[in-house]
Amino acid sequence: MSALQHIKSYWVLAIVMLSSSIALAHPTGNMIVVDNQVFWSYIHPIDDAQHHACVMVWENGSTPQVFLKSEYPASDFMLYAKGQDIYILERRYLQASDTFEIRLLKTTKNQKPTVIWDWFEDQWHLGEAGFFMLSDTQMVFGKYPSVYTLQKGKQPSVYFEFETPINRIRALPNNTLLLLGDTSCFLATQTGNIFQEWNNITEPKITNAPFNRNKVFDVDFQEGQLLMAYWGRRSFEMIDAQGNKQILYKHNPPLTPHWVAFMGKDQLLFASELTFNGSTPKPNLIKLSSTGRSTKIW
Repeated sequence: MSALQHIKSYWVLAIVMLSSSIALAHPTGNMIVVDNQVFWSYIHPIDDAQHHACVMVWENGSTPQVFLKSEYPASDFMLYAKGQDIYILERRYLQASDTFEIRLLKTTKNQKPTVIWDWFEDQWHLGEAGFFMLSDTQMVFGKYPSVYTLQKGKQPSVYFEFETPINRIRALPNNTLLLLGDTSCFLATQTGNIFQEWNNITEPKITNAPFNRNKVFDVDFQEGQLLMAYWGRRSFEMIDAQGNKQILYKHNPPLTPHWVAFMGKDQLLFASELTFNGSTPKPNLIKLSSTGRSTKIW
């Protein structure tokens, strides 16, 4: 396989779900909000066949800008914010050895990132299912079906046992955590003690789901509201504090929801066009206001 074929294949088959051995096609990465700015991972330029990863940034009244771009082809960025600090996992594919390496960067909104964990082999696909930092030397990350911890320079170990297989984690303020399962989601402490849970977050009778995956792909939580990117209906949905569910925004094929984030009272909804025609997925990021008005960002 050529280097270009490796890159295209990696973009298309970004995560292998071990529970079903079905590969999902989507851009690897996530979206975070720091104060009045939103950061997300993609590639730059969008049609870059060599897949140089980038971190984009946007705030109200501006246009999206490149915050950081990888020097390496077949690369990806995964993001986590702790207060004003932004942690960035950068992964690259090494064709010569057919392996992945990863390193950890740290920055703030207006500072040049610095390397705090240098390159090491990534056999765990760190960050793809979410991660957060307990300190600059200890990471916690999701990888189906569990949650793991990794000390700098060590090997991962199980961080806590949980009653349900976990597909994705998302760190929240006040040392809380969202744990996303197949059909349920849990608000918990960073050690796995449950505060709140939502069951049956997917609809049982769904046809024509993207790649036949009737799954919630990403979640965020704020003030009793659970915000979801739902593949099954190609929709962005909300469960309010009273347990009522509503569809906020719905896409038509080939657009597929990927990431969500609260930005104040507004919601950020990120989708991508998923096609198999050899082109890279095209992004679609909108902001939905509390009044229901949608604004195209990217």
